[in-house]
Amino acid sequence: MSNLRRTRLKGWFEYYRETCPICQKRGGCMINEKGDTVVCIREESEVQFSKSFPSWVHSLKKDQIRDTIMELSNQEFIEDNPKENPEILDNVYRTLLDCTVLSDAHYDHLTSPTRQMSDKEVYTRQYRSFPLKPWKTVHEIRRMLGIDDFKGIPGFFQNEYGWSISGTEGILIPYRNQYNQIIGYQTRIDNPPPDLEIKLGSIKGLKAQIKEYPLAQILVNDVIIEEVEIPLGKTHSVYHDGGYGFVKMVKGQRYFWLSSANKKNGTGAGNPLPVHVSIPTKELEFWEKGKIRKASSVWITEGALKADIAAEHITKVYAEKELEEIGSTILAIPGVNTWRSVIPLLKTMDTKHINIAFDMDAMENPKVAFHLKQLALELKNNGFTANVVLWNPEDGKGIDDVLINRRSPTLKKLF
Repeated sequence: MSNLRRTRLKGWFEYYRETCPICQKRGGCMINEKGDTVVCIREESEVQFSKSFPSWVHSLKKDQIRDTIMELSNQEFIEDNPKENPEILDNVYRTLLDCTVLSDAHYDHLTSPTRQMSDKEVYTRQYRSFPLKPWKTVHEIRRMLGIDDFKGIPGFFQNEYGWSISGTEGILIPYRNQYNQIIGYQTRIDNPPPDLEIKLGSIKGLKAQIKEYPLAQILVNDVIIEEVEIPLGKTHSVYHDGGYGFVKMVKGQRYFWLSSANKKNGTGAGNPLPVHVSIPTKELEFWEKGKIRKASSVWITEGALKADIAAEHITKVYAEKELEEIGSTILAIPGVNTWRSVIPLLKTMDTKHINIAFDMDAMENPKVAFHLKQLALELKNNGFTANVVLWNPEDGKGIDDVLINRRSPTLKKLF
């Protein structure tokens, strides 16, 4: 199993099951096929790689250069199709809703004491379960729409048997734009497998893979040097030929985009990733598709499910007159470092004021604080006013938890 995975940029590989040597985090950062240059999304340098998705170029030191990447670069490069326009995405994705159901287990999760969703909310927000036989679902969509080509629809791809949908069992969460068009999905998978986080230290070529949890195989230059049990949350120190590194057993990723990047005739979820517009159920059920949502004040957080829950419970915490001022529209961005994608959306919605509500534990992270500052500066430069939303961490991790617990967060004025 590779610790790197190919990206849509030819010749670049993402640190997928391995930590970036620059920021020591997994996911998002890339290394080139020569193994001597890293693009980091968290640590700045003098050379910026991308402004639309903030990232910076770092040259590796001689002892950090990878010599095994060329093996991966020789694999077939499968180029993504560009995403279709929102109208076409919405047409296919709403038909997907008609061809899928919500399982009892997923319904129980959404209506559990943790989530506290009502039957009406679950029905109106149109959550579904990822189909057990996705190829049959595609066959039904083809019959209903009368189309045979799904190029440009993230999640759809072709295999030797025909069209199918890439994904695994879990809850399908719709992402809606400002026109109430479904432009993407995330899946909250049922059983995220444990994963291994690797810090190379001074061992060049250090890798690890799970044989059968909690048993892990430690490799150096693709040769197994030991097998060891690593409980969840624990770190194992590796010593080899005078060098050292670390392997940690961590929880696997829970949320995944509905994407078919790197698959035949597939399409990635990005360029750009969707921003979700969530409003209270009593308004959503009457929101006509194609009619733009105007909101003078909005909230910004991460994750569509969190935004949906927050939008529902905000009306239970604040009085109607208060909501007229602070707003009940919640925007969910893909991540704190993707905040630029929300600026054009705010302008089309005629928004004037923003409440920034990132998770409290994340707010204590210096890198999150950096992106918060950049977001605030951009909002100010574009003539918006803004509050940062703060609360006691004991009241909840995210804004959804706080509102479920009937707590009123503090809205601290930034400008």
